[in-house]
Amino acid sequence: MKKAKRILALALSLVMTVGILTSCGEKPAKVNEPTSQAETAKSEPIEVSIAIWGAEDGLSGGKDDAIYKTLEEKTGVRLVPQNVTWDDSEQKIQLWATNGQLPDIFCGDFVSKSFFGNWVEQGVIRSLPQDLSKYPDLKEYLTMERAVAAKKNDQFYMIPRQTYGDISYSVQDRNVVYRWDLAKKAGVTKEPETYDEFRDMIKKIIAADPEAKGVKGMTQVLPQLIGGFIYPYGGVIDKKWVEKDGNFIPGYFAGNLKAAMQLARDMYKEGTIEKDIALAKYDTSKEKFLQGQSAAMVFAGSGPAWLHSQIALDYEELNNRKFLDDVRIAKIYPSVESKKYYFVDTESWSESYISAKVDDNKMEAICKLFDFLYSDEGKRLVFCGIEGEDYDMVEGKPVMKDGVVLAKKYGFKNPNSNIDSIAMWNPSDWDSSFPSNNPSEYRALNDARHEDAVKNGTLPKYYDSVMFLSTPLKDAFVYNTNDDLLQIMMGTEPVDKMVDGLMASYETKGLSAMLKEVNDAATKAGITK
Repeated sequence: MKKAKRILALALSLVMTVGILTSCGEKPAKVNEPTSQAETAKSEPIEVSIAIWGAEDGLSGGKDDAIYKTLEEKTGVRLVPQNVTWDDSEQKIQLWATNGQLPDIFCGDFVSKSFFGNWVEQGVIRSLPQDLSKYPDLKEYLTMERAVAAKKNDQFYMIPRQTYGDISYSVQDRNVVYRWDLAKKAGVTKEPETYDEFRDMIKKIIAADPEAKGVKGMTQVLPQLIGGFIYPYGGVIDKKWVEKDGNFIPGYFAGNLKAAMQLARDMYKEGTIEKDIALAKYDTSKEKFLQGQSAAMVFAGSGPAWLHSQIALDYEELNNRKFLDDVRIAKIYPSVESKKYYFVDTESWSESYISAKVDDNKMEAICKLFDFLYSDEGKRLVFCGIEGEDYDMVEGKPVMKDGVVLAKKYGFKNPNSNIDSIAMWNPSDWDSSFPSNNPSEYRALNDARHEDAVKNGTLPKYYDSVMFLSTPLKDAFVYNTNDDLLQIMMGTEPVDKMVDGLMASYETKGLSAMLKEVNDAATKAGITK
């Protein structure tokens, strides 16, 4: 950023010099014709190809897009899209990695996958420079725990794309909404505080069927979300590695799996979880909830504030009633051992990577780009637009001007693209200093849920440095917590028997041998408990 300012100052100085010479009657220098190749290189943006979801849509505005134009001017980088979608991104990127066609920058959730270590060993991706002193904002950003834990050979091979301020905010990623208006009509007078009270409420809604729509139990807005509600009951943290009995172990195998699975089976059997939940699709589940055919729904998103644009507006238009008058967000319920565990994932979902094909000159440009994006100026540009036109600074905080909708005004903010989150996701979901399109009452729900997690929730000690370790057995060991949950939830044999069988199956696949290998590797790496 400082270097960009120096270049801008030099350009202004040249313009002033031309003006002075012209006024004195002398022939001005041709400022558009640099006297050396070095000056030409500085004046021309460096093209950097990038693969991120919907990149083409986000960059479609070109030089007519003031946000993108300003970003290019500030960093000297011209982004060239190599398009991927949510449906094909991982497959495309792995294919490109195999055939040497990776773009300069690409994004995805790869750091905990086995091929991340392979990419490092095979020279597929390039590490950041050891000395980042020229990029102070990037250097400061990379002090975050997840970035440090994922280092290989003491080097950064990825840049986390920050989702939240810290890990406790991941409580926002799994929430349950329920129809409180239907519950009241069914005779419920108190919002549930426990899993059992929640089940009892859903049972009463189903039995009463207040709107005569054949209302069913809880669904989920997308596949693989229900575990975020069920597993915390057993203290199962399936996204992390933890310590148990002196050894590192996946959180999935460290909690009370039988208790969680029994809860799921009971809810499925009694109908408080609807029978076709395994087939859930976004549009179908959303419509059933909006129409009052599902009493509750698990959703993933950036906390309750996500509901405003995704569900609430449609609900209010359909029912002509205020969404938050009719709907509540389930609280964090106590586990079988009375602790309030909650869904834990990461403060940074997905990462940015740099292809090994990038040369030193382009690497410098990429570092400069990220350094700017992590600066206060860069974050305001990307997430708030142009100062004075889209927002004003009021008491040190950006405040959006009335009527400004960035997504309609700039291609760079196209809702079908994630180009604006190359470096990080929009911080407005957790950082109240950033303006948001969500009403204050929805943002307050986010704050309240996070405060509940911090004050009353239980966050086990976890070890991302172990999760990111690459060993032969660990890389080959596969388990799917969602498949396990659905199989046992919908099964007919006793839950205890099915869980015992599941664990025996994992043992046959080499669970104990894998754990020994990982713990030996952790000891060798100096990772302490």
